[in-house]
Amino acid sequence: MKRLNMQRKHSKRLGKKGYWSGYKRGQEQGNRLGQASFGKVFEGVSIIIPSCNQLQQLRTCIHRIEENTSHPHEIIVVDCGSTDGTSTYLLRKSIAVRYALLKKDAQMIGSLNQGLMMAKGTTIVVLDQNSMVTPGWLDRLLGCLHSDPRMGVVGPVTNGPFKEQQIEVPYMNENGARQFAMTFNVPKPDAWRETERLAGFCLLLRRETLKKTGYWDEGCHSIEEAHADWLLRVRLLGIRMAIAGDAFIHYEERDRDTVCGFPLTTETSGSMEESSRNRSFFVQKWGDADKLLHNLKFSTAETDGQISTGKETHVSAASFYPIGAVVQGPSGVVFRLEPGRRRYLHGVSAAGGENVRPVRLSQLDLLALPLVGKPEVTVSGSTDAPVAESPEEPLPVLAAPELGNMSMLPTLHIPAQRRRWIELLYAEGGQLYQIGNGWKRPFLTLYAVMSWRAEDYPIQFLSSEELSTLPEKQPIIAPPVLHGHL
Repeated sequence: MKRLNMQRKHSKRLGKKGYWSGYKRGQEQGNRLGQASFGKVFEGVSIIIPSCNQLQQLRTCIHRIEENTSHPHEIIVVDCGSTDGTSTYLLRKSIAVRYALLKKDAQMIGSLNQGLMMAKGTTIVVLDQNSMVTPGWLDRLLGCLHSDPRMGVVGPVTNGPFKEQQIEVPYMNENGARQFAMTFNVPKPDAWRETERLAGFCLLLRRETLKKTGYWDEGCHSIEEAHADWLLRVRLLGIRMAIAGDAFIHYEERDRDTVCGFPLTTETSGSMEESSRNRSFFVQKWGDADKLLHNLKFSTAETDGQISTGKETHVSAASFYPIGAVVQGPSGVVFRLEPGRRRYLHGVSAAGGENVRPVRLSQLDLLALPLVGKPEVTVSGSTDAPVAESPEEPLPVLAAPELGNMSMLPTLHIPAQRRRWIELLYAEGGQLYQIGNGWKRPFLTLYAVMSWRAEDYPIQFLSSEELSTLPEKQPIIAPPVLHGHL
């Protein structure tokens, strides 16, 4: 008996050892396969569903997708630390669903970005788990999206409280939605209409649209504001949006107090104080968005990334970033932005002999700019700024008119002094510009100025007359705030 017990213990130890050995080999193999497949896409649709503690809705949402979607697709669920059994459900669905389990403190906007990073389809759907898709939903949306190469984002109609996209329905609950959709979701190109706004409960976009616009801004206070922020970038780039009036999906209104487990802050739910705070951030970042869009005129551009004197369709959000800015990607490699491109930098000190802190950009923003130059040293995890190689042409500088009380401030030799002066400039209604060879570009807001750490760069003072003679080109906008490795 004693020998038998020893044999059992020995077998148990060997079993544990074999399990962990196999687990390690499987993990290594998974990492290799993941790295090999990174960046590869398939001719299908990636459906991204952020989730948090709404297992029943998530299960129903996935079931409806599987039941009503014949087009090639993948389902990606990004969960934020759910405690209601969501992780167990996703493990069991691992063959049919790709997923990521994030920590509890992850926010929904970050979850959405994680899903966008994981997506491999040529088109992408961002789907609220309270949205229940119906027969023919995806075919109708794709038909509208591919009807015009300039069309970049499409949304369906619904019974939900989403303004332009809401329609009257004859049924009382979800049980009647399928029958209604079977007669409603038939091709009707006459029902497609362009729009300037789309609700975030269901968005279909091209992969190229995501590459041009970048990720959702995690600095926003709510997912609704992040959607509005992203859609504004879509409009800045002249990308068309439409409502597919022949594509209906049902929105389950029983959970209108939350979206994916996170509090809403829209006009239809959420406190006035929260809505005011979110709107305040949006205005802080964009200023008068309607005026901005009105002043920008779009047409087909002959060249990419150029600061031209005529109308222009900007190729990506990076077209609105400042030339000469020092930026850093998720891998820690540092670049300098140049007209229509980016250049590797190396070393530990910046141009002008002062420290310049790199601004964090996403890989999408960086890939939108062709790369020139090769790194001599990889900069990773360092706060030291790189050396700027000699550019082919002088880099633009920052400029602003002198204030009447400039004598109150010391000479602006260090970033802290420049920051103080910039804040005073905007407090008195002034404007900071970037100037180049015969042009000027205004920083859209003080938020944009601080996002690009303009205080790290020398500032040249010009008279109002000198500034007025320079034609004004596209403004400089703030990049999205990112917390993940994107």
